[in-house]
Amino acid sequence: MRACTDLGCSAWSYEQELTATAAPDPGAPATTSVTLSGTALADTTVPVGSGACASGGCPAVDDARLTLGGGASGERAVWLKPDLGKVPAGARITRARLLLTPAECGGAACAPRPVEPYQLFEAWPAPHTGTGLLGVLDDAPFTDAALPEAQDLTPVVQAWLDEGTGEGLALRLPAADVGSTVSYHSGRSPETAKRPRLVVDYVAPAAPGAPQELRASGGDGGLLATWNAPQDLGSSADGAEYTVVVRAEDGSEAARTTTRETHAVVTGLRNAAPYRVTVSARTPYGTGPETASEPVTTVAVPGGAGSYREIVQQYVDARAALLTGARPTAAAALAASSRGASFQDLLGAQAADLVASREALARHGQRYTEMTTKLSDVLVGVDENGTVFLRAVVEDTAVLTAADSGGEPEEGRREQRFTFSTNSGAPLLHIEADAPATEAVLPASAAADSALESGEEPGPVTEVPDEPIALDADGLPVEQAAPAAGTAAASPVRVQRAAAVSGSGTVRWASRNINTGWEYGQDCTNFVSKALYYGGGMKQRMGGRKHDRSWWQQYYFFGQIKNKSYTWAGAENFRRHMLGYRGAQHISAAYAKPGDLVLFKWKKERGYNHVAIVERNRHGLQLIQHGSSNRTSLAAAIMRYKGKANYIEKVIVLRPKARN
Repeated sequence: MRACTDLGCSAWSYEQELTATAAPDPGAPATTSVTLSGTALADTTVPVGSGACASGGCPAVDDARLTLGGGASGERAVWLKPDLGKVPAGARITRARLLLTPAECGGAACAPRPVEPYQLFEAWPAPHTGTGLLGVLDDAPFTDAALPEAQDLTPVVQAWLDEGTGEGLALRLPAADVGSTVSYHSGRSPETAKRPRLVVDYVAPAAPGAPQELRASGGDGGLLATWNAPQDLGSSADGAEYTVVVRAEDGSEAARTTTRETHAVVTGLRNAAPYRVTVSARTPYGTGPETASEPVTTVAVPGGAGSYREIVQQYVDARAALLTGARPTAAAALAASSRGASFQDLLGAQAADLVASREALARHGQRYTEMTTKLSDVLVGVDENGTVFLRAVVEDTAVLTAADSGGEPEEGRREQRFTFSTNSGAPLLHIEADAPATEAVLPASAAADSALESGEEPGPVTEVPDEPIALDADGLPVEQAAPAAGTAAASPVRVQRAAAVSGSGTVRWASRNINTGWEYGQDCTNFVSKALYYGGGMKQRMGGRKHDRSWWQQYYFFGQIKNKSYTWAGAENFRRHMLGYRGAQHISAAYAKPGDLVLFKWKKERGYNHVAIVERNRHGLQLIQHGSSNRTSLAAAIMRYKGKANYIEKVIVLRPKARN
């Protein structure tokens, strides 16, 4: 099995046991239905044809009818905007449909026609004209043409509710039908029953369910608890906070902690003592029931936990010494370590690549002047196979310094599991692996595959050409002089101010949320999508989950399980969406600015499978991402895979042009 870290899939591997357990179908929760009509559903007819009022656009028409079509030069659209105040915050929309009543055409009801719904990406400015509406309208419908009542508005209504915004939508006839005309009763119709209605079915927000698959394993003076999220979070909250309580045999509380992760390490416990763990989930809409583990007993490890921690610390320090040049060779690094014999084979297998990376950076006038690694939340124990392991949070800090200027800090945080064997009783460190991945248990849900999925195998990659930045013989970006500030060359991409993605907002959100929990084993694209959405102001695009034009995170299975489009959580799908539907443009590394996106392709991969955000462009591109190194440089990221069979062969820099 491939082991995926911050940048795709690395060379080391591990054994992973995934367990799936059967669970009863939770069934459909009770739903509430609300009908929005009259003053709760604003509407108007808008002339948007190319020949209509060319001097600024015709004003919207408020009368008893809503009219669509009329020919390209005299086309009319319909605008509708619901007031969602009757739907409680946190509700999960299970169905939303628009019901329009055809008006009379020659004494009979007008024949209904398929329509295309378009989102507004910002408020329709006053005075309300057709020109103004087209200026804030998405450039593509969010679903295929269908009769109004057959249009699935669930995702867009959910997005409006979650965002606390929503400027409504516009209905237009498809281009093939725009020459025809169809009319419906408006919200001003004297016949109340014929006015437009938006019928919204939802599940009211409630406390989350109980965490699933709770497991506790004892260690030396501590324990590890892992669990899966509740099958039902009870609301549209983006995840839950968990309260973990450890109780002694007599029921007294021995420890308590809170986390947004689905695991916790608890230390400071007595050895050879039984403990029981309980976990409960909390959202803004309540606290759910506790789940309790079976009793688990803490056990001292042979030789003491301190010796294993010392081995791991010296191992990571030896790696750092090779990268900085403090120790020129593996032999020198091992000789300087009192525990070197315990990790000489593991370090020896990595030494050539570490030295090659150091030398390649030196050829570019760069070197690591500082590099430290701190271990925290350390738990040493013996697994069910009798193998000693050390689990820890590994926090890296480093400074990559250029020859003619100051250094750029790098930092990373990852959870690692180190496994030991023995040689005549002496401990040998022989495997380092991603801890959450090795501890994963498949959710006990009918949707287990979807819950873990971060995107399907990408489709053809040639349909959207790439323009990689130039890499030299070392695999590093070819150095180019950045254009002077204020020159035309410094701003190669011009965007409309109102429609532009906020690069600074994207970086601010990413920086504030860099240590939030991962939703996927390979969470890079999901993290970048959330930064663009919450920080950059990029709007969701509705449509089929697998279609490149779609970009959304929503709910399914009666609104109980979070679901995401492939473009939201899969890097290659994300690339195609950005280039094909967001007007993204390829940028050279010299022109890159905060908020731009860097995508990586490995030699053996079909498409791009990692994406990061440019935090700043100084002494090379400095990146922020969800990965084992949350902050790193482009050069360091490339060097991490230098010399490996599956090296980074292509890098592109993209700037999304439109947030709608």
